[in-house]
Amino acid sequence: MTKHSLTWRDLEFTEALSPDTAHAVFLGFAGLARQPRLVLEVTGQGGNVGWRLGADDDVALRKALHVLRTHVPGLLVSPHTTVPSREGVQLAATVRITGHRFQPLHAGDNSEQLAITRSLLAALAQAGANELLCFQLVLGARNRPRKPSAGGSQTTPADEVAKLAQHGFGCCIRVLAISGTRERAGHLIGQVGAALRGLEAPSQAVRLVGCSPKSATNVSSPFLWPLSLAVADLVPLGLPVADKPDTVLPGLRPRHPRLLAATSAHPRSGGIRYGLATHALERGRQRGIHQPIRGGLQHRHILGPTGVGKSTLLAQQILQEIQAGYGQIVIDPKADLVTELLARIPEHRVDDVVVLDPSSSRPVGFDSIGSVVTLAEADLVADQVVHVFASLFGSGLGPRSSDILHSAALSLARYHLTGGQASLALIPLLLTNDALRRKVVAAVAPDDPLGLGAFWAEYESLSPDNRATVIRPLMNKLRTVLLRPSLRAIVGQLQPSFRIEQVFTEHKILLVRLGKDSIGQEAAALLGSLIVADVWRAALTRLQLPASQRSQVGLVIDEVQDYLRLPGSLDDALAQARSLGMSVTLAHQYRKQLGALMPGVDANTSSKIAFRLSGEDATSTANLFGDGLLVRQDFAVLQQYQAYARLLVDGSTTPWVSLSPQPLDEPFRDPAALQQRAESRFGQNARDTEEALAHVAGGSGTGSGASSKGEAESPEAPERLGRGRPNRSAAELHHKESEHREEESHE
Repeated sequence: MTKHSLTWRDLEFTEALSPDTAHAVFLGFAGLARQPRLVLEVTGQGGNVGWRLGADDDVALRKALHVLRTHVPGLLVSPHTTVPSREGVQLAATVRITGHRFQPLHAGDNSEQLAITRSLLAALAQAGANELLCFQLVLGARNRPRKPSAGGSQTTPADEVAKLAQHGFGCCIRVLAISGTRERAGHLIGQVGAALRGLEAPSQAVRLVGCSPKSATNVSSPFLWPLSLAVADLVPLGLPVADKPDTVLPGLRPRHPRLLAATSAHPRSGGIRYGLATHALERGRQRGIHQPIRGGLQHRHILGPTGVGKSTLLAQQILQEIQAGYGQIVIDPKADLVTELLARIPEHRVDDVVVLDPSSSRPVGFDSIGSVVTLAEADLVADQVVHVFASLFGSGLGPRSSDILHSAALSLARYHLTGGQASLALIPLLLTNDALRRKVVAAVAPDDPLGLGAFWAEYESLSPDNRATVIRPLMNKLRTVLLRPSLRAIVGQLQPSFRIEQVFTEHKILLVRLGKDSIGQEAAALLGSLIVADVWRAALTRLQLPASQRSQVGLVIDEVQDYLRLPGSLDDALAQARSLGMSVTLAHQYRKQLGALMPGVDANTSSKIAFRLSGEDATSTANLFGDGLLVRQDFAVLQQYQAYARLLVDGSTTPWVSLSPQPLDEPFRDPAALQQRAESRFGQNARDTEEALAHVAGGSGTGSGASSKGEAESPEAPERLGRGRPNRSAAELHHKESEHREEESHE
């Protein structure tokens, strides 16, 4: 029987075994039907120690592995063995123990047994990178429990009675060393012998007798088994035994992070490849972890602080979906992710690339107000604009300013439906420019006399000073965007060359480079939130299409806490996004960043990837999703570019798997050149946008009279303007002027 004809599996112990567990494992082996020959090998190479189990056939091996898994729940089993290099001078020895057949091996109490195990593993770990040291335990014929021979137990020592009463094996223990010289190989074998001498007792001696290396490499069975060992004798011989599960033993990987192997539930190919299985990678094999692209429709949640590999994983996912021809929208709060993507866009997709960059002199425009095509969309856009501002400024945007902002946005959106030019940048002009306001109101008020008509009638009845007082808090918020020429050049385009609907209808690739470090956190949050809100508006237009015609589109939002500001329930939005064919990937650093949104994200993202987490996040994630396999320490001590992944595959969630995201391929194009090409097709010169806005204003705008930015609206603001309320008299309005001024001190 040659070694290569045996069936082998690599074993990985995620924690040390107790002596009782090791005893139960060997007892289980002894009870297997038909007494299969089993081989436990412990090998040392390059300072590492590995375990493997072999049997003469696959059936016997499966039964033995079942015993192991029963008593060692965290055991990792590799389907194929890794065969280390065996080149060099080979020496081998077989272990002989005198006086052992009727006496238990002396291992003293548990502490002495544990010392033998530690010494044995430490000896094996001394083998260098180009050496091999193997401890081979062959379990052969079974010894069933029996009574003492003639004379009875009264004349038989108690320890002999105890040994005979146990299950046992006919055994052979060999030690094989491969090194550059005979002396070094002999030294390595001697170290193992020294560890085994801890078994000696006054009537027992351990000797190593030279034998042919082929007997070890071929795992041959001797004609007569040289050792007869009871189950208790085997406890310190090979398995990683310690008094505590988290004991660090030579060759035993740390208990945390727990290494979870890929299973048959994890696809090896197709769809999105997120990286390699860490368990296989550490054994020199590459085993991909994949997810079908349609699995993304149940949405993905990626959690981890800066510098752990989150952006690399996002880029891998996005590039693979781009390669497959899908439309993509990427919200990048900085610029690095978009740069990495632009440098790797495949040739067949370069004409689909659209880059929205506030720092460009020819930016791509974005116009939610000027994108509506129905009255329902106009109402939705107005609600979205107010919700974004309210979520950004909190109590600083009180009910009065919200009312004005809603009415202005709704008026411009409906004005656009009549054929007029409209954009977010025109809201301040609408409030301060009499000529523009009269034109817009004349177009929209007749169709809504009790709503917009009443609002603007009341607004016009205010004195100029009182009007300036009323709008001052809102103007302070609007200046966040509109005092920045770079942002005005984006949201002020009256006829942008690109519309977000094109991502859904033409599979365009919209890369939003917000650059918050250059335009400011507040401005980036406002622009990004407005874009995400308009993506949602565009997605809702797909309700008019049959489900079969809704091609999948991916939305990826990094630092999602700054840009996810949709009106209504997030749970409902994510659930509806699935039916609209939009997969959403939400990435951020810490759970507390999402606040009240976190439960909705937890419940509606079926695929989860977690990198190294802080203590609080590690605890929460383990408690919510650990499935009994992962605990806080596992998430807390992950290394850079290591993660745990639980993915949705064919409608079912896979078990957690240890994942190693891989580096991006080398860049093969100039990102700046591709961005310039995209902007030449879809962008507009910033100066032209300024001139168009000035033309709409007609050069007759009036100042708002607002005070400097930073004032907040009083929580006890007076009644809101308009919105269907009967007009108040001019005398009443003038009577309120003093109240407006008084409240302004709080706003």
